[in-house]
Parts: sequence; C-alpha cells; structure tokens
Amino acid sequence: MALLSVLKELAPAWRLTLYAAHINYGLRGEESEEDARFVARLCDRFGITLHCERVTVARKGSVRDRSSLQERAREARYRILTELGRTLTADRIVLGHQADDQAETVLMWMLRGAGIAGLAGIPPIRESLFIRPLLGISREAVMEYLWSRELPFRLDSSNAKPLYLRNRIRHELLPVMKRLNPSIVEGLARQADILREDDVYLHRLAYDAMAPLVHTSDQGVMVDRTGFLALPLTLQRRILRILLQDLHPRRKGPGYRTIASLLETVFEGRTGSSTTIQGVLVTHEYGTVRLQADPSARVTANAADDATVPAPNGLTLPVPSLLRWPLTGQLIRVSLGPRFLPSSRAIPRNQACLDLDLVSMPLKVRSWQPGDVFQPAGMGGRTKKLQDYFSDIKLPRHARALVPIILAPDGILWVAGHRIDHRFCARLGTQRTLLLELLESTSEGGTD
Repeated sequence: MALLSVLKELAPAWRLTLYAAHINYGLRGEESEEDARFVARLCDRFGITLHCERVTVARKGSVRDRSSLQERAREARYRILTELGRTLTADRIVLGHQADDQAETVLMWMLRGAGIAGLAGIPPIRESLFIRPLLGISREAVMEYLWSRELPFRLDSSNAKPLYLRNRIRHELLPVMKRLNPSIVEGLARQADILREDDVYLHRLAYDAMAPLVHTSDQGVMVDRTGFLALPLTLQRRILRILLQDLHPRRKGPGYRTIASLLETVFEGRTGSSTTIQGVLVTHEYGTVRLQADPSARVTANAADDATVPAPNGLTLPVPSLLRWPLTGQLIRVSLGPRFLPSSRAIPRNQACLDLDLVSMPLKVRSWQPGDVFQPAGMGGRTKKLQDYFSDIKLPRHARALVPIILAPDGILWVAGHRIDHRFCARLGTQRTLLLELLESTSEGGTD
C-alpha cells in the first residue's frame, strides 16, 4: 500500500505509467479473496490498471521437489511478474520489501549456516528488472507513513503464525535482539550491503582464477586439477558452485554438502575413476577433472518445450569457454586476446572485441528482457532501450527472443550478431582484450 501510494505521488513528475499486480494463491480462503477485492478497490481509487493473477501452489512438493510452500509461492510470483513485465514491456518491476524483511532474511540465512551470498540478503536490484526502493526503510517507518496519510491497509494473518522460520525470527528472535541493540535492523542491513560488495569481489576473483583452468565444450567442463588444487579453498568452492549452476541452470544453487562432496572427489580421485554427485558426473582423466550433467537431464537445442529457454538470470560464460546457445544451436565462444591493434579490416558482425579491463565478471548470456537498455556503438553514448533498437533494425518480434544478449554486472556488452555497447569497446591503447564470437555450430563442430 505504501509503495503504491508513493509511486502514485511521484508518477506525474517522473512521467511514470503505473500498473499494479496482485497474485492470489488462495491459501487463506476468504481472507485471500478479500485481499484481492481490497487491492481492486484501491487501484480503482488511484486510477491504476490492476492485473490480478490466481495461481495454485501445492502445499506439499513432489518427491523430487523438496522446496517449502513459501519457496514454491515465491518462484510462482517471480515467474508471473516476469511474464507480466514482458507483456507490458515494463522498464522496472517495483517490489515492496523493506529493512525489516532484509534483517529477517539475513538472520534466516545465518541460522542455516549460509555463506557470504546468503548473508548478503535481499539485493536492492535483481537482473536489472526488479527493484526494491524501500529496502532501507524500516517497517515502523512504513506503518507511520500509512497512519499519517490515513491510508487503509491489510495484514496477512499467516505472518503471525509461528509455523515458519521467518515468522519466528520476526516475533521471537528480533524483539530480543532489538532489546540488546535498538539499531539491529539497520546494523543487519548495513552488514548485508558490505557482504554483498565482498561477494561481488570474490566472485570476480573466482572468474579470474577460472580463466586459465577451465575449458567448456559439448563434452562437459574440463578443469585443470593441479592448478585448481593450488587455489585458496574459498575460490575452489566458488568455482565449483559456478560450474554446477552452469550444468544445471534450472536447479537451486548447490549447498554446502554438495560442494564439500565434490571437493573431496577432486582431491582424492584417481585417473579413470568416476562418480555422480547431485546429477553431475565427475570423471578423473590425465591431469584434469571432467564435469558433465546427467545425460537424462541434459537440455538439447532441438527440444521443442520450455526446457529450451535459458533461465531468466542467464547462463554463465566462463573465460575462456565455448557454449551452445540452446535457442538456435549457435555457439558462443569467449576467449582472451592480445593488446588491441587497430586494423583496416572491419570486425565482422559475429564478433565483438572488448576491453577486458572495463568488463566486470561474471559474464552471462540470456534472451532480452523488458527494461533492457544499452549504449549502441556509433550513437555517441546515447542510451537506448533494447526493444527500440530491435524496432529500429526491423528485427521481427518472433526473432528477438532468439538473439543472445551477453552481459556483465555493469550492463549489456553485446547484442550478439548486431551491436556492441560502446562503453566496453576495445580502443587504441587497450592492453587486454576479450573476444566474443557467435558461430554456427558447423564452424566448430562443438568439440573444441
């Protein structure tokens, strides 16, 4: 309610076109229905178009799906919001998480023994689409805003039940911590911000360390065992987590036990030995360790179902690597190059030469998403919406989702086969280059 009210006030000055979304899981019977009616009345009062979606979430997961009810509801929510954002060509999807949500999330991960990524909590920006502008505002301040404006609101009764860990943290643990430190919510939010920056930096170190040790092909991921074992343990864990997520991009990230088992296998395995850990076949060859996804779970480029669509957050592109883009069967090759030397020969459209020192890691590849923007080379540094760029070049709508979008945390690097972002172009004086290539599968045979 508070978020919608604030955005409504800002809309004229910021030239915002607002839409609201309400997702009804139907888990609380009549209370859920009244929530939906309340939101409809509110949006009608504000003159905001409402999209109300009804979704059924199983109270118990399948044998293979051990996720909680809250996790399944969350996945459904983000899936629906992403699809709605694409339909509306929304620039941003704004979520109402506030500082107390952040504190609860950090404590929840802390109790589970999470690493830095978990303790970094809720990101203020996710995938350049989801934003959380209230993340630095306490729940108390939000409630004071509602009361001061005499704005109606509703509370979810399930949030008061001690059935879920988050609720017990909210009603039992946090009150005790606030008595010890009245600023605990702000402190946990500050800790999350610090650890998020540390996590980004360590992730970049992991990718830098991976570059000379990891080679990706259709036959799996080859890891130089000697070089890998010489790395600090924290980088070993991160590299294995990255590789496992690449092999199974639609699964949840591997947990501590999976990484520990995989590390033990890498340390102790003998040449010729193999084992399967969480759907990943680990084979020891001469001086290398090969990681392959379970063939029964492998996604093929010819599959004509939803499995051919890369995860919304993209597939990771190690440096160097060769990856098959599942939507077209084309290959994306990433390699390191020498110092940039100007040439009279124009760089072909299927290649992009970047300044490696300007590119942050990790690299990802995905389809375009609503809100994507970049600064096309040759346009004087002007920012352009990707969907407008596609319209300008008259790319048919049905073909747009097939184009690989290669990006880094700092933004889109290359609309593969079309245009590079001028901020990352290699120029005279560039010392280290990163070469990206989009190849037809016959160019490489998929074996190198």
